Amino acid sequence: MDAIFNDEIFAHSGAVAILAADGGVLYTHRASVPMTPASTLKLVVAATALDVFGPQHRFETSFVALDEPGADGVLHGPLWLVGGGDPLLTSEDLRGGVGTLRRLGIRRIDGPVIVDDGAFAGPEQNSHWDPSDLEEGYAAATSALSLDQGTVEFHVMPTLPGHPARVTIDPPNDGITIDGVIQTAWTTDVTIKRRAGGTSNAFVVDGTVASGATQKYWKPVLGIPSYVGGALVAVLAQQKIVVMGGAQNGAAPFVGETLWLHHSQPLAAIVGEMLVHSNNHSAEQLLRLIGERSGRPGTDEAGLAFERSELHRLGVLHPHLTAYDGSGLAPSDKIAPLALAQLIAAALRGPNRGAFLLSLPRVALEGTVRYHELHAALGRARAKSGHLRDVNALAGTVQTRAHGRVAFAFLVNDPRSESQAVYKAQDRALDALAEF
Repeated sequence: MDAIFNDEIFAHSGAVAILAADGGVLYTHRASVPMTPASTLKLVVAATALDVFGPQHRFETSFVALDEPGADGVLHGPLWLVGGGDPLLTSEDLRGGVGTLRRLGIRRIDGPVIVDDGAFAGPEQNSHWDPSDLEEGYAAATSALSLDQGTVEFHVMPTLPGHPARVTIDPPNDGITIDGVIQTAWTTDVTIKRRAGGTSNAFVVDGTVASGATQKYWKPVLGIPSYVGGALVAVLAQQKIVVMGGAQNGAAPFVGETLWLHHSQPLAAIVGEMLVHSNNHSAEQLLRLIGERSGRPGTDEAGLAFERSELHRLGVLHPHLTAYDGSGLAPSDKIAPLALAQLIAAALRGPNRGAFLLSLPRVALEGTVRYHELHAALGRARAKSGHLRDVNALAGTVQTRAHGRVAFAFLVNDPRSESQAVYKAQDRALDALAEF
């Protein structure tokens, strides 16, 4: 390892920790130095969520009413949509729920539809994130009723060259306003920005779109409960169910009739998708779900406190852990590479080791780690990558030739972090470990 990590970047700005399966130290270099982990921090929320809920746990979303609909198709009183934090709840899921209402014979709701996202609390977007990220889909808001991962889908449909393109959103929602024009032309250069002020769901579009297929763009929405209420009213209207009272936000009754119950994918599948595709939104949802389990409502602070207690339980040393989120999107997040490797080793010894291992993408083969070049380690290394400005991180496990699995964490915090020297050192180290 000394021969591999001999580049000046690693010597002064990098850190390495390699541990045996039992947690014993095999190799370290500046391993106790707190470093910005970027998306490798997702490994903490992944391991904690699997231990708290179990790999087969599913999160629930439901429609609740005070009573069942009458024979005349009228639902007397409000209809509540109750969120359970499902990170991957989609508009299609919502349409399926409304289809269930239709099959129950409901044709009119005599009260409002009320969105209950009370399982979570706190700001929708993290104050520690870079402000320039907040207009991007990867920094979407967090809510117990987050729909389509907190984003709205823009469709830009070209017409004839020189004429305005048609711009729509899916799902339809009166809470989204669109100003500006995108011209149909020979090239595509589309901009979609939140109106100055950044606190509403008013968007301004501009630019050009090439003739041909419809282009799709995803932008984060704010005020998630109101946005979801608007989407629900629109879907009900599409299914010819009349709502007499509009949409509101509020708490569902403790006792009521469940008219529709939707289960999320199993947690193991959610964690796998999160780590393979580095899904920030799923990480933030899981952090608040962990917080909600420790005491309703779920907040970032509660989730982070539970993570620290879980690390302590696993015997992970974390005197320098400074975390502000679950995704690692905050540039001010810090963790020692030794602690990250200890967490991985502990997770691979724990009761959910199979789910944790399979959730890690295979290096050089899939997900955000597919661009590595491996030889001996191909098919034997699984890891999570992490990238922010001046950050290049890789942490995971390698199946060695003669000594079982080892856990590793390679972190670089340096303006030269994306140099080929860093990637070559990572790949050479993985190949060497595979031959160990």
